[in-house]
Amino acid sequence: MAISVLVVDDDDDIAMLLVSSLERAGISTARAGNGREGVERVRADRPRVVLMDWMMPGTDGIQAAREIRRSTDIPQPHIIMLTARVHSSDQEDAIRAGVDEVVAKPFRPREVVGHVKELLELAS
Repeated sequence: MAISVLVVDDDDDIAMLLVSSLERAGISTARAGNGREGVERVRADRPRVVLMDWMMPGTDGIQAAREIRRSTDIPQPHIIMLTARVHSSDQEDAIRAGVDEVVAKPFRPREVVGHVKELLELAS
């Protein structure tokens, strides 16, 4: 079964909360623990939506989003950035990096799942 959503987060608790919430909603998921692994999984698994944390060691979410957007050899997923960085300049940086939407932490898992479902319907 192809994955629909890739969750990229170095925080195990947040990642597992998102994965379990999505899977309970019948959405196939995979997980990556950092930005570098996330880019590799996007290339390999070709998810339709990526939920990505901004602040991660090594390759952060912004760097990973830029790399995904530069990759012309893969279908482009929707990228949702999950972050505690909520200043308008941070959101502008995310949009310039190719992020489709920014979701502020803390978030409600049910709202994230609903938003992902909407994006998956648009992508169908």
